Order: sequence, then structure tokens, then C-alpha cells
Amino acid sequence: MKKWISLIMITGVLLSLNFLSEDLQLHESWNLMVLFFAIQGAALFRIDQWVPKEWEVQVSLVKIVIRLLSSMVFILVLFLTKEDLFSLVIQFICIYLVYMIFEIVEALTNLRRN
Repeated sequence: MKKWISLIMITGVLLSLNFLSEDLQLHESWNLMVLFFAIQGAALFRIDQWVPKEWEVQVSLVKIVIRLLSSMVFILVLFLTKEDLFSLVIQFICIYLVYMIFEIVEALTNLRRN
């Protein structure tokens, strides 16, 4: 339950940056990128509920690889369809790092318990 609340809080903060800050020059796809990572995180958290405890370590690594590969496909689609590519890539990397750090911290807390 704690990871779901953390995911909602991170997503809320990132989405509110677009609405509350007029000084930041955020890309037009900012909200789309944040929602992509939030949905991706929710889907990966659901995997935890289906996997047996014996495979928890392997699944943690597989989830990181799935996040990387699906993010590469998503940025490729955005890269081919949107303008202002430098801003898009920089902001995508920032959002990716935020969610990846969150995923790694969650994986480490699960692995330490075992």
C-alpha cells in the first residue's frame, strides 16, 4: 500500500509542476510522459502480486528491464511525432530517472526484507 501512495504522490507532484509553474518551459507532452510512467509503474506493481515469493529477486530485475524497453519505445514514438526534440528528450530523461529511482528504492526495500 505504501508504494501505491508514493506513486500517486510522485505523479501528483510532477503533474502539478505543469499547472502551477508558469516560469518552467515544459514540453507540450509533459503530462503525457508523466501519465505514461504512472501507468507503467502501476502495471509493474501489479506484477508483484502475481509472482511467487521465490522469484522476487528475478522479477525485480525483469521489471527494471521492462521499464527500460517500454520507455525506449515510447520516447521513439514521441521523438518521431513531436517538435522541440531537445526539450522533449531532457524532460523525458528527468521523468524517467525519477520513476526509475523510485522503482529501485522499492526493489531494494523488498529485497532487504528477504
